[in-house]
Amino acid sequence: MSPTVENEIAQLRTMRDAHFALAQPLMRKGHKYTLDILALAVLDRSLSLLRGFCDLVATKNMIAAAPLVRCQLDNGLRFFASTLVADPHDFARKVAKGIAVRKIKDSGGNRMFDSYLVAKLTLQVSWAKSLYDQASGYVHLSEQHIMNTMGIPDEQGKSTIKVTGYDGSVWTEQGYLEAIEAFDASTRLVLELVEIWWQARREPTPGVGPGAHQS
Repeated sequence: MSPTVENEIAQLRTMRDAHFALAQPLMRKGHKYTLDILALAVLDRSLSLLRGFCDLVATKNMIAAAPLVRCQLDNGLRFFASTLVADPHDFARKVAKGIAVRKIKDSGGNRMFDSYLVAKLTLQVSWAKSLYDQASGYVHLSEQHIMNTMGIPDEQGKSTIKVTGYDGSVWTEQGYLEAIEAFDASTRLVLELVEIWWQARREPTPGVGPGAHQS
């Protein structure tokens, strides 16, 4: 692991503080809204994913770490869905009851499948779809896993097959840095979405803030 990669991992770990900064005001005594609970669950999951990703990269286990990029993006997508519905608090209640987001409709009557959420988010966050597609390649068994086992062919086109549980030669420093950048971007998206809710909660405006929908 190069010093540059180690430094980037260390920097990524510092994002823990931003999670706590957002969580604390949502946990204070006083009026609580149903969406607060979902926001806190999103932050808690994000923290766990952050710790897991950093620990796995540090031990050269990108095959296990890479799917967490997709999980973190999923975290953002599902909280983003709360901005697309007529009543975000009712949405949070449904999620808490175990109703899949894909079975819930947005304010326009559209079922919120992953593909729909990705398309809607990409209108606001240009890299969302490309990262979603790329990260999904590590969730399911794919050519990415075959490449990690086979390694990079030499000048004669020969590869050395290995089964070690550690990263193969395909994971260069640049590859590590790109993965860290992708996870960083996904995490910042999660924090931004929760921050948007926090601001709307503090300064409610018609159709945006908590209104009368308290838990």
